Amino acid sequence: MTLVKALAGWLRGIADPGEPLGSSLINAISRLPIHLAADAVCLRRNTDSGALEVLLTQRGGSESDAGEWCCPGGVLSPGEQPERVLDRLGVTMSDFTFLGDHFSAAARGWMLSRVHQAKLAEVPATGAWWPVEELPSNTVPKHREQVIPTAVKAFHAQRAKRSRQASAPAL
Repeated sequence: MTLVKALAGWLRGIADPGEPLGSSLINAISRLPIHLAADAVCLRRNTDSGALEVLLTQRGGSESDAGEWCCPGGVLSPGEQPERVLDRLGVTMSDFTFLGDHFSAAARGWMLSRVHQAKLAEVPATGAWWPVEELPSNTVPKHREQVIPTAVKAFHAQRAKRSRQASAPAL
């Protein structure tokens, strides 16, 4: 209870009675940067095991979260289009399809990740295929918990739709 009273006293001290309640807090939060990232998820079925696999690349020593595994992508430069991020990173993909957005807190502010499904032209030198059910322990948490599941859900929905279309009687 003491902590609640102290917090309430602190908030009263920074709140301006001439402004709507919460304006000071909103103004403080709005100063945090929001970064826009494009993430590409490449999925395939392993022909031997039948397991659904995802392409992950390992981040280099000069990148944030060095050594961790993630889907190809990165933070956009001002004016850059999402599909150009991959070109800049030297990853060639096609059928770049938007799936959804994920908003999360990051060490450098806020991150809005635009998740895309893509087809891979070739595996990058730092890349490897991993079974979706057996991701490395050092996979970037946002990718493990949000980005990859979004693409897996879309993958299964697409397969179910194709299956329904194939089994529909011809008119």
